[in-house]
Amino acid sequence: MTSPMRTLRAGLRLLAIAASLGAAAAHASGGGDPVDMFFDSTRPDQPVREFVERPAGYYTDYLVPYQVLWYWRLRGQAFSPDAVRAFSDLLEKLPREDSGMEDTDAAWTEWQQARAGAYAKLGQPLPEGSKPTTPPSGQTPQWNANTLRASPSCLYGDAFRNATKTLAQRMERVAGDKTAGPPVLYWLQAQEVVFYACDKEPAALPELPPRAPAWLQADRAYQQAAWRFYANDLAGADTAFTEIAADKASPWRDLAAYMRLRVLARQNPGGDASPPDRESAGKESAEAIKQQAELTKAVDAIALPLLKNRRLQALHPSVHRLAEALRIRYLLPATRMRRLADGLKTMGPPDAAAAKLLLLNHEFRACGFSYDCTYIGPAQTSDLVQWLSTVRGFDTPGSGAEPNGKWRETLSWSRYQRTHELTWLMAAASLVPVAGTADDKREAELQAALAAVPEDHPARFAATQLRAQRLFAQGRFKEARELIAGAADSPLIARSPSGQNFVKALLLPTASSEEEWRRLAIRPVVARRDPEAQEARPNATPLASAFDDDVVRFLNTRAPLAMWLRLAVDPALSPALRDTLLETAWTRAVLVEDYATAQRAAELRIASTQKAPAKGADAIAGIRRSLTLATTDTAAWHRLLLERVASAAETLQPPHWPDASWYVRPTPLRPWVASTYDPNAAVGSYGKWCTSLGVPASGPKAAGPADFEMPAFVPQEERTQQAALVAKLRTVPQDSVYFTQESLALMQRDRADPLVPQALSVAVKMARYTCQDKTVGDWSRKGLQALHANYPNSTWTANTPYWFGGR
Repeated sequence: MTSPMRTLRAGLRLLAIAASLGAAAAHASGGGDPVDMFFDSTRPDQPVREFVERPAGYYTDYLVPYQVLWYWRLRGQAFSPDAVRAFSDLLEKLPREDSGMEDTDAAWTEWQQARAGAYAKLGQPLPEGSKPTTPPSGQTPQWNANTLRASPSCLYGDAFRNATKTLAQRMERVAGDKTAGPPVLYWLQAQEVVFYACDKEPAALPELPPRAPAWLQADRAYQQAAWRFYANDLAGADTAFTEIAADKASPWRDLAAYMRLRVLARQNPGGDASPPDRESAGKESAEAIKQQAELTKAVDAIALPLLKNRRLQALHPSVHRLAEALRIRYLLPATRMRRLADGLKTMGPPDAAAAKLLLLNHEFRACGFSYDCTYIGPAQTSDLVQWLSTVRGFDTPGSGAEPNGKWRETLSWSRYQRTHELTWLMAAASLVPVAGTADDKREAELQAALAAVPEDHPARFAATQLRAQRLFAQGRFKEARELIAGAADSPLIARSPSGQNFVKALLLPTASSEEEWRRLAIRPVVARRDPEAQEARPNATPLASAFDDDVVRFLNTRAPLAMWLRLAVDPALSPALRDTLLETAWTRAVLVEDYATAQRAAELRIASTQKAPAKGADAIAGIRRSLTLATTDTAAWHRLLLERVASAAETLQPPHWPDASWYVRPTPLRPWVASTYDPNAAVGSYGKWCTSLGVPASGPKAAGPADFEMPAFVPQEERTQQAALVAKLRTVPQDSVYFTQESLALMQRDRADPLVPQALSVAVKMARYTCQDKTVGDWSRKGLQALHANYPNSTWTANTPYWFGGR
């Protein structure tokens, strides 16, 4: 059997190799930094097409189109190859919460590069004043007087892409025929004018040169129509596009026919964007109904022939998106929602369904930002929207979080009892709280119903997941393991880190060895959530800088320090995670006066960084110096801890991993519970910890006896050491109290020590950022009094005029 010291020496060699290869040391994210996510809660991390063909799991907070596709799967809808194509395309291009201008800017940049290259090949300089300046996203929007909203961007990405493609085709003429140069130059100059047609006073297109070739005449006719469109001469544009569409010789006739639908969209921006008043909510005005009927008739007259035209098949998705949006343009939000829901009861034509899904997603988003959402809540009569509202928790204006009350639980269970449909079974199994006992009738019924999902059904894997989650939540870990153990190798999650992490979380409590525990605890990052962003960014660095919630709690309450150090040398651990783990272990060991372990942690941490920086401050100078201290010199170790917490160059890690509290775990494995512990209050310039063990002593997340039960694979000697460590840490007070007491003790030992006033100042200020407690204020006041009484001339005293009572 390999000894712990041999493992540590091997770890030192591994860390030295990593450092020689340039592995950067970085601290775990905290405060307002991006947050590691181990489950992607916005969209599946399966490849999109794979999700459409066979979803890997069931989560309640995906974007609406994902949920509707799952709803259809649960109701037995068949997905044809055409449906897989349409929905895969939709999900690939599904707009994010931003304005979607990145695509337009990229197409604009590509056009600018293409035009510059064309001018150079044609031997012409770029026109004066036409050099690219501001991309579309940076341009001032035009405001629509009718809707009081910014009008759509004058030019979309497809306009620039189409021009770039056409320019490349025209330049091919020049390559084979030098006489084609002047006509191509004319085309390019005319296209420049088209793209400036949005200006307040747009220039007119240049006159067509004499004896222009037929291709240029056709191109110029389309450019003229496009110029009218962008110049907001919509009637003139419609006439021009109609003429081109009727010209069988024009290569632009199909696109011109489609552009008539675009003209119709701009002619009908919609009604008043403000929310309806409560008295008339849900009631359509006669004028709006008439407007909508006339618009729908006009849409059908243009769109239906386009959809019958096989030459326009590539444009059919765009036609459907425009047509479906226009068919509900003048209706109130509640009516729009009802019509979309009615149209999505079954899939129908895939491209039309994809268009409606996009609109339904927009309606749910708009509800959260602009409208009174009561028409989306549990009173909604549509089964689809009621199901979406239930699993998403939408029942109040702007509500995207768990609402007050138990309506989701009650509604999902009652609907399942009434219908026994799989849609409502999955909702109930995800939302109904797990019973405390295994013999609960409702719990038994849910387990039996989930087990009865046929083996060949697309929902079988998700049903098994939910069964395992509910067993897990009851503490029936062995039964959950038996149920889910085979899922780790399922092809459904082969390319889904979320799914793999999910299985790891379910298996972790029953790990049979420390090696298996580490394999289950070290998980790849699925996404990284930016606190300032609307949603998670999926292009995350795969190496984690933090641990997931269940691993954090295990480390804080059950793992001996020797296990921390063995985890730190696992080659699968990222450098950032390893470094912070070792620094946290160092603090924990020093607090409980286990100085030998603190020095072993220091050796590993120093090996990770190797040499101290030649310039600038050394972020682990105190950890380096701890190797020179005698393990019997308690006073020196206590002073070093004070020195590190007071240092402006070093960051003292708390003696535990902060509770993540990021609510990214799928329900009900970890039911959503408001945290009683704020990690931002515990880690920062001043605050370090509220409880030294890292788990609250009271509230819904309070640690119980089971949290401190160590697994069977922990050696007896380490079990004894861990029990003693927990007992000692329980006696350590909050950070500000602890460091005030230590500062006062140092003052008693050596009043002339220059560290005393600095440490007292930091400890007094720390009370402002720690957790609320009467003791905090008492000790902060004592520290302030001692500072002012004993060091009246110190700059630290001048900078510390107040004491604090905690937050």
